[in-house]
Amino acid sequence: MNNNIFIYLLFALLPGLIWLFYFLKKDVLPEPKRQIIKVFFLGALISIPVACFELWFLNDLNRMGLPEKTFLIIKFIFVIGLTEEVFKYLAVRYSVLKSSCIDEPIDIPLYMIISALGFATVENILLFCTQEFLVFSDPLILAFTRFIGATLLHVLCSGIIGYFLALACYNIRHRHIISLFGFSFAIMVHAFFNFFMESSIIKATENEWGSSVLYSLFIVFILFIFLSIALKRIKKLKGVCKI
Repeated sequence: MNNNIFIYLLFALLPGLIWLFYFLKKDVLPEPKRQIIKVFFLGALISIPVACFELWFLNDLNRMGLPEKTFLIIKFIFVIGLTEEVFKYLAVRYSVLKSSCIDEPIDIPLYMIISALGFATVENILLFCTQEFLVFSDPLILAFTRFIGATLLHVLCSGIIGYFLALACYNIRHRHIISLFGFSFAIMVHAFFNFFMESSIIKATENEWGSSVLYSLFIVFILFIFLSIALKRIKKLKGVCKI
């Protein structure tokens, strides 16, 4: 990365920071900065054990000689989707979810988003550290694709989980079903996005009408609209929300 290391680091940080400021503005009652920083860094920290687990499990999975479709299903749903969404939730669960700073329903998806941004930012930094950029525009292009792609996906999936967790507060009888649906929905969306971004799938669809990359972006676009509507709806709910 030579003398441009600080510039590349800035590009790696930008997608997460931009989305962080965007979603923080949606909260009428601003959250304590200390809690925001805490959850962000916890989200970043849990990315390390998650990466180790994924590498270890995928190595073992490769040795099993499974059919390609079976391998991809296990990889994207259970190894990546399930693991990452659960750990991002745990970073919130054991830091702020039962604290006094959760004083309105929108706080739950908001803190889930903050955790996801910490997680995604570490992913971005690692990705930039492993790239060899030929021209100055390359890191900018990569930062933009992460901004509208993987970083935003992490935000949306965690935000959706947070939304359903908040809804579960108002339906105690079915809260477990609502929460499970939120997790399942987010995990499957996460898995579909990664499936369409798999290099072998991109190559297989590049000569067809539409690329699998466009399918991934379409998933992100639809989910962004869904979460935007969900956050507007949840702002109308009153009362202190506790899980």
